[in-house]
Amino acid sequence: MKFVNSRKMLNIILLVFAQFCSCGNIHKTPNGCVVAFIVAAEQRDMTKAWNILGPDAQSSYNSLGEKMRKSGRGALENEISRISKFRIVKRDYKIVVDSTDPNLVKIVTIGGPEHRIETINENGNYKIKDIYSVRNLLNGISAEVKNEHY
Repeated sequence: MKFVNSRKMLNIILLVFAQFCSCGNIHKTPNGCVVAFIVAAEQRDMTKAWNILGPDAQSSYNSLGEKMRKSGRGALENEISRISKFRIVKRDYKIVVDSTDPNLVKIVTIGGPEHRIETINENGNYKIKDIYSVRNLLNGISAEVKNEHY
């Protein structure tokens, strides 16, 4: 009898967990899109990172990539690959949505500057607006950067 009850409890826990995990898309909020980009950058997942960029940011990276004889994604990868060590969220910085402009997210480094990231709503999903916002984001999360020029 105990086995049946424990099995039933396990199924309930798994069902609740599945419901929790499937709730909403992280890209539905400005800070969610910033968090998703940070995770993609830390994992070096250029496909995810690229898909979080808005049209202006992608266009800028495509132009930059042409000069480097790479794709736009390759240009973005070069910038991210320069980061050798990432700051740790909550210990080194926090992510704050601006109180006056809900599309503006700030990375506030502890004891340091704020880095402004503009986002745009594109068909219900938020994306990082432009290359300046991407660079601000990368500066905010970088603990150590390689001094390589491409």
